[in-house]
Amino acid sequence: MASRKVALAAMAVVIAVAALLPATASAASYTVGDDSGWDIGIDYRAWASGKKFRVGDTLEFLYSLGEAEHNVVLVDAQSFAACTVPSNAPTLTTGDDTVSLTQAGQWFFICGIEGHCQDGMKLAVNVH
Repeated sequence: MASRKVALAAMAVVIAVAALLPATASAASYTVGDDSGWDIGIDYRAWASGKKFRVGDTLEFLYSLGEAEHNVVLVDAQSFAACTVPSNAPTLTTGDDTVSLTQAGQWFFICGIEGHCQDGMKLAVNVH
């Protein structure tokens, strides 16, 4: 009987402490471009506006595979602005690429296929 009272008291303490902790938002997953996916002709600036990206969220880039169809390249701000692919830039090519947003700050993505970034296949997100 005494051990049951101790267990109940311990459970009450755990519940009380948990109630005092700030609520943590669960990570969100975003499909870049929604149903349109990662493709030419999508306004990715408009797509990202109004979204609050947080550390732990993921971005899913869905696109067609084929002869040099598309890819996803993680770049810095300068390469993003110039639509250039640095030689050491991480490049994803599966057609269903998931990127975990592991730290706060600006994240920049482009399609590295010639002319695609210039045609609007570029995404900048601010992660909080």
